[in-house]
Amino acid sequence: MSCVTWRQPHRKRLFYSYLNDWVLVILMLLIFFGLDKIPPYHREFSVTDKTIMFSYTEHEEVPLWALCVICFVVPFLIIATVSLGYKRSGHDFHSGALGLSLAISLTVMFTQAIKLSVGRPRPDFLSRCQPPANTHDPPLGLSNYSICTTRIDSAIMIDAFKSFPSGHASFSFASLGYIALYLAGKLRIFDERGHTYKGFTFVFPVIGALLVAITRTRDYRHHWSDVAIGAILGAGCAFFAYRQYHPALGHKNCHLPHTLRFLPIENGVPHSTNDYDDHHRKDGLPGNVETMIGENDAYIVTNTTTGSTLQQDRTRKLDIYDSV
Repeated sequence: MSCVTWRQPHRKRLFYSYLNDWVLVILMLLIFFGLDKIPPYHREFSVTDKTIMFSYTEHEEVPLWALCVICFVVPFLIIATVSLGYKRSGHDFHSGALGLSLAISLTVMFTQAIKLSVGRPRPDFLSRCQPPANTHDPPLGLSNYSICTTRIDSAIMIDAFKSFPSGHASFSFASLGYIALYLAGKLRIFDERGHTYKGFTFVFPVIGALLVAITRTRDYRHHWSDVAIGAILGAGCAFFAYRQYHPALGHKNCHLPHTLRFLPIENGVPHSTNDYDDHHRKDGLPGNVETMIGENDAYIVTNTTTGSTLQQDRTRKLDIYDSV
């Protein structure tokens, strides 16, 4: 994606293949962010419930604009600095950025879908609701939003039923958790040499995510369980997205992204185009056959010169059916 030329057919195919990914990621982000204005499910509650009696905080410690900087701007800058500034690899930057975008988009989808479906009142719900002073729960029952003097279609009341899970916690753990994995891979954290700085480098982004999540309980925007589940949700999406484009941290080449989906064909066989692909090359191929172990693609290639055929099997390792 970093240097697309249309002279070779595989470049065009590669461009459109990854373009589909970016379109889907952006489309999902727009759709599920757009759902934020939809009224959620209105769960019943008790006016004597101490967990929803906290005061309403006018100014949040981490407002939405700050969350965007923490979850979008900072992670992308880190990936750009490492991949373009240090590694000088457009492929590394593209894999890192697309993985981060996937983690965030998946988290937005899960978080918004759950928020709207569950409709849990926030800890400051009664402060938003403003029920009359003499309000009581019905005998052997619970109250509902109809007792509120604040309009139910107002922004403050639409947001009042979106406590579970915490969006700040899920977004911060998705983005900063992804960055923690990204840096751990680049440092080869499990290289069995025991460098302490690698552990601290991995932990710093996680601490940042924790601090963002904790502010949601201090602002009385979320219950502790909202924050805990949001953190788990975000961390899970971060791990899933990271493994789509990078090897496991225990892999010897964990500092490199997966190979490109489509490799240029020379003399009928896939040909390496960059140093990253060289690390994934299978050793021991007979003759002058040059090919790659691709973890993201399956293909069958016939050498037009010799007639030999290469095929990637279900274990994603290349078998040679005809000798060269």
